[in-house]
Amino acid sequence: MKKVILLIGDIVLLYASLAITVWLRYGYLDGQIFVRHLIPFSIVFIIWLMIFFINGLYEMKKVRNDFKFYGQLVQNLAINALLGFALFYSILGQFTTLRPQKVLIVLLIIFAILFLLWRKIFYKIVSSATLGTNLAIIGINEESLILAQEIMTKPQLGYKLKLFINPDQARLPDKFLVVPMARDISELKNNLLKHKISTVVVLNNPKYGPEVAKHLFESIDLKVQYFNLVSFYEKVLGKMPLNSLERSWFLENFNNKNFKWNKIVKKTIDLLFAGLFSLVSLVLLPFIALSIKLESKGPLIYSQERVGLNGKIFTVYKFRSMVKNAETNGAQWAKENDARVTRVGKFIRKTRIDEIPQFWNILKGDMSFVGPRPERPEFVSELKEKITFYDERHLVKPGLSGWAQINFPYGASVEDAKEKLSYDLFYIKNQSVALDISTILKTFNTVFNKSLGR
Repeated sequence: MKKVILLIGDIVLLYASLAITVWLRYGYLDGQIFVRHLIPFSIVFIIWLMIFFINGLYEMKKVRNDFKFYGQLVQNLAINALLGFALFYSILGQFTTLRPQKVLIVLLIIFAILFLLWRKIFYKIVSSATLGTNLAIIGINEESLILAQEIMTKPQLGYKLKLFINPDQARLPDKFLVVPMARDISELKNNLLKHKISTVVVLNNPKYGPEVAKHLFESIDLKVQYFNLVSFYEKVLGKMPLNSLERSWFLENFNNKNFKWNKIVKKTIDLLFAGLFSLVSLVLLPFIALSIKLESKGPLIYSQERVGLNGKIFTVYKFRSMVKNAETNGAQWAKENDARVTRVGKFIRKTRIDEIPQFWNILKGDMSFVGPRPERPEFVSELKEKITFYDERHLVKPGLSGWAQINFPYGASVEDAKEKLSYDLFYIKNQSVALDISTILKTFNTVFNKSLGR
């Protein structure tokens, strides 16, 4: 709902900025002049809003009131200015006589001022103590503390952590000591009333689960919202708490009938776009081939075994980005600033050009555009032993990009693989065409930022 309010606010501001700009430009504003500007600028506004979405300006975690956010805004406005001019002088210029050099610049300045004021007001409202939802967490473990940290540091999420209930008497890190703590479950109702709690998140612990359930039931008249840690963690963080998952969770969530419909639509989109992008990429092929061959000896295309759907082994193809015989000592984790990567290899990795041959994997049906990134069999064997539920990421086709890649871009260890799995399981549970489109759009943003070295 908050994202929708942000979007509606931005749309209103764009058209208000256009009206003010036209009035300043002509000295008056009437319906005929405004309508003349309305259609071409509406097309520009749609593109601008897409850029804002791709760059995460509608994510509540990124709704901030700091210099980093202002920097992001300036970057987005600069991109939108260039796109606006490009659209008018290439496509829209064919259908309108408008040449809005001054109008576009003035509009952007007015919109930037209004946008900053609007985001300041929105941040204050959603972060205010008056509107925030008072929350209590029952049970202490690593993941409930991660959740607590997010809530405490991101007031824009709309929650205020008012109480820990700690039946196990687990030790709390010092940074959480500012939050009141209770130990006696039998006093649950009184504590909920005392701290005006309206949302309770409960750790699923069989040691005290029945007792917690009993006292929660006795508090039902308080009309408090109750969530288990898994569902609330997923809602707030966009990933799954691996240590709190049980086998029953997979049975409940991974037999959805909608998955079948999603597979049909997903397959159609994969074939259409893989075919289209394959044809477009043929233009780049001579330049890529020449660059790779001139710098180092070795094959143009590098093939490697990966684990796919249901654990099936398939061959993935990439443009070679490393020196020849980079793995003479066996399989190795790729590292940041890896010495085996060539200069051309660094560029094609940053821009994801090295993965263009994987369009063939998508056409063959081994991969999809979006899904968990396929891992090598040698690493899968190791990770299955060390990470619970790791094999469950193979319940769907691997992807060219994925929810884990846009949220946790780099991984070169078992701990990194565990963190990525928490995002992969979120994707598998919530997979949809809308989530795929969102992931693809945000992948463009990730690639763009990496290309600029951000």
